[in-house]
Amino acid sequence: MSTITPAGSSVPAVPAVLVLNEAQVRRLLPQDRVLEATRQALIAHTAGAVSQPAPWHLEVTGPEGSRQGEVHVKGAHLHGAPHYAVKLATGFYGNRAHGLPVSGGLSVVADAATGHPVLIALDNGYLTDVRTGAAGALATHALARADARRVALIGPGAQAEHQLRALLRLRRPAELVLHGRDRSRAEAFADRARALHPWRVTVAADAEKAVRGADIVLTVTPSQQPVVHGEWLGPGTHITAVGADMEGKRELDASVLRRAVLVAADDPDQCRRTGELQHAAQAGIAGSQRIEALGHILAGRSPGRRSATEITVADLTGLGAQDSAVATLLAAQALQGEGNQAASD
Repeated sequence: MSTITPAGSSVPAVPAVLVLNEAQVRRLLPQDRVLEATRQALIAHTAGAVSQPAPWHLEVTGPEGSRQGEVHVKGAHLHGAPHYAVKLATGFYGNRAHGLPVSGGLSVVADAATGHPVLIALDNGYLTDVRTGAAGALATHALARADARRVALIGPGAQAEHQLRALLRLRRPAELVLHGRDRSRAEAFADRARALHPWRVTVAADAEKAVRGADIVLTVTPSQQPVVHGEWLGPGTHITAVGADMEGKRELDASVLRRAVLVAADDPDQCRRTGELQHAAQAGIAGSQRIEALGHILAGRSPGRRSATEITVADLTGLGAQDSAVATLLAAQALQGEGNQAASD
């Protein structure tokens, strides 16, 4: 990599920083490699092979205290990796009305030996989206019954499409039933979903109609009120919830957690603070479920589902380890010559 030395200065030369935009990042990171990087990050995290601080969250308020948006900062270093990364991700839900993406963000990748930044990914939240989709798919594949055929999706937005794309690399379900508050957006999403896979895709009038009879339930919303209730779930249902990632958010009613035999958490302690598990304590049902780290299940150190009738939940709050693993993969792709062409596009 080239270096930069200020003219007439005795300051030591430092490496130049490669800057990639979203289109370049997308070309450099195929989904299958993101799945494996995410799997390894989850396993490394539960094995204690990651240096990772607690996430930093900021809620941005608008007029009269309204909820305007949210900001998340996460980072980590996977022990032995050549780079570490810090990620800033945002979600401003009023952006849609202005024709702007809801999600945004960037990642900074630095050399683990020197600390110097080597790459900035102006990815508009793509790295967060793709690693979240990968984590959801890995959890669903590990915990859902082998014969699961019907998927229910609540919250058909941009992240939901990443969830489906990743899941379809691991499973081949026969049916998708989805529900969103905006019927026209849900119908448009259904059209895109039909193009992904030869399955039957329908839009349900409400969440209950989508969830009843489903083998797999995916919740992908920023909700602060439950969108799925336990009485809607049949024996053997698996739920992957990815929306709750800060205090106050929730997608699952306490009745879901009460019926769940197993909750697989990307980080059990973090989920108790910011995920669905924070509400288990509030509802007085903490300890009624078997709580396992998802990384242990993926590594085969925990059995996960033990019967075809168990109701299981994956509580995913997002880990800095995932961000660092995916950003490190991006740096490897970009800095080994593949990024030189991308950077000149």
